[in-house]
Amino acid sequence: MGRKKQPSIVNDLKDFSDIVRTAVNESARHCALEIMNDLGKQGPAYTGIFRDSWVAVAKGGGSGGGGGEYPYMLSDVPELSMRKKEIVRKTKFVIENTQPYAEYALDLKVGKFRPDFDANGNPFPPLKTPVEEGKRGGGLTFRGQIRSGDGEAKSTAELDWYTNYVQSGAIERALFKGVKLGFKIWIINLLEVFLKHN
Repeated sequence: MGRKKQPSIVNDLKDFSDIVRTAVNESARHCALEIMNDLGKQGPAYTGIFRDSWVAVAKGGGSGGGGGEYPYMLSDVPELSMRKKEIVRKTKFVIENTQPYAEYALDLKVGKFRPDFDANGNPFPPLKTPVEEGKRGGGLTFRGQIRSGDGEAKSTAELDWYTNYVQSGAIERALFKGVKLGFKIWIINLLEVFLKHN
């Protein structure tokens, strides 16, 4: 009767290294997902097109992802390379909105705003409940800059919603939540490797 072959420590270390790399990548993907969903929730959604246009672009290249709609799913975020060079990359994703009017919707640029009208000349109702209704001042204004009074202007997100999101600590909370989810996966995978060899 032959001796039972013991698992190789080299294979265990390789599995462990792969698990750590997977944990780093999955944490980054979960962070991107949390931020994209936060931006979709906090931002304007008059027609829903802007809200459905957040993407995570992998800085070192990735596969899959690149699309989706709010609420976003992990499959909407690209998978990252397992190469060491990419694992140690500090910035893994850039999250951006693909709409050409994104700067206006982010309240970063002033412009002229008007409601969209149907064939009968009636303004389309906003998809998201307005946080402000009234009229706009003359000239260029920010998207969320509305005064009370008679008018057809509607804002579905607070003025400076994006700047407030970035500066209020909400982005750090999203990052923390994403890391937590990613490392839960790491712990589960680590346990699977140990159980496989015992």
